[in-house]
Amino acid sequence: MRERGSGSREAVEHVLEKAGVTLASFRIVGEMGSTQAVKQAVRAGVGVALISRRAVDDECRAGLVACVKVKDLEVARSFYLVTHRDRTRSPLAQAFLDFLESQPLDRPSKST
Repeated sequence: MRERGSGSREAVEHVLEKAGVTLASFRIVGEMGSTQAVKQAVRAGVGVALISRRAVDDECRAGLVACVKVKDLEVARSFYLVTHRDRTRSPLAQAFLDFLESQPLDRPSKST
């Protein structure tokens, strides 16, 4: 499980809460500071984890871990573009920002 304050952990807690379940229902044996640490703990046999399919896709394909999609569990997260407030953006950075700002808000997320 990711550490308290992690965006990943907060997203999982939120979706579990909506399903009427709390983390207290689980036997949490460790809290890690990174997704990489969570993956290593699972590979070492410490336990199981709820983790983004994108984060563990290589390990799943290589057969290093068993990956099971949790039925009806859709976890969404918000991401933010952060820039230095006193620097001028490069044309490429500005084009990327313009593209992001042109996208519709509140699009449904399809994370796996």
